[in-house]
Amino acid sequence: MEDLQMFDSLIIKSKISDSYSVNFINNLNSQLEILAKNEKYIFLIDTNIFNLYHENFEKIESEIRLVNIDSSESNKTIDYCQEIIRKLMKLNIRKDEKLVAIGGGITQDIVAFISTILFRGIDWVFFPTTLLAQCDSCIGSKSSINFDSFKNLIGTFKPPVEIFVYKGFLSTLNEAEIRSGVGEMLHYFLTEGILLANQITENINEILEDRSKLDFYIKNSLRIKKKVIEIDEFDQSIRHIFNYGHTFGHALESITNYSISHGQAVTLGIDLANFISFKLLMLAESDFEDMHDILRKNMPVFEFDENNVSDYMNALSKDKKNEGNKIGCILNRGSGKVEKYFLENNEWLRQTILDYSKHYKLI
Repeated sequence: MEDLQMFDSLIIKSKISDSYSVNFINNLNSQLEILAKNEKYIFLIDTNIFNLYHENFEKIESEIRLVNIDSSESNKTIDYCQEIIRKLMKLNIRKDEKLVAIGGGITQDIVAFISTILFRGIDWVFFPTTLLAQCDSCIGSKSSINFDSFKNLIGTFKPPVEIFVYKGFLSTLNEAEIRSGVGEMLHYFLTEGILLANQITENINEILEDRSKLDFYIKNSLRIKKKVIEIDEFDQSIRHIFNYGHTFGHALESITNYSISHGQAVTLGIDLANFISFKLLMLAESDFEDMHDILRKNMPVFEFDENNVSDYMNALSKDKKNEGNKIGCILNRGSGKVEKYFLENNEWLRQTILDYSKHYKLI
């Protein structure tokens, strides 16, 4: 297994922009000052991040053109993107200039979408500030915004030209946000094997106390994703394996009104996918139990029962990866062996989901 601890950067090959770099930096101020000296950059900063790290920004505030972004799910819309574009036009933005996005996944989605449509394409730079964005979404080129009640219905593929990962941002995240990022990393690690997944959950308490320990796992998460997206950047074949845990996790988020963090919902979604794989005789029970023992350390408190299973089945039926009445998901044939599968949305699946909650409480 390749160890990225010694690396300070990654190069991601892209069919859209040839290649782009991920740079792991230790000094935020010096990098901000370098960009601020270039008049070709316009900063778009999440309002919460701007307030939390105002001391870092005040040195450059007078030198830059700045737009603050209110990064809420309700603002991931065409209307809000138009509002941001109007502010950029007031700053006399030109096609040869670059947008500098500083924030988490919502900021990323908004800025990436704008960069795709403004002047038919404008370059952008990204400073991911959440663990989810640093370990996952910062690479891969995808952006998505919502349309009416449809989540992530509209999207584009446009990677940033450069990414700066500053681990200092992680110090202000709460435990739920860290566990959410850990859940996302677990789904990458388990597509490769069991070693890193076991390691990160074994050390979860130390990680929560000392966020700098996440550096190794972030780099390995990006390493695993890099290998696949360079083959299938546009999500047409092998990249589908990264939906592992997400079909079942997204449905859980939906029925709990997003009270469970994304990554922890995915953690439970992976475990449920593994249980279904075991029931279909694709996965040995001992393998399910080994992986469950890893996953349970990052699982949310939730139980399927007769009161919520119908809502859950309904949420599964609306997944965008479905075909007809079949639920598109990723199942498991053993450590590091996941594959695309279509499940019948029927009574067997309903009962299996109920059995899952009864079963994992006994392990």
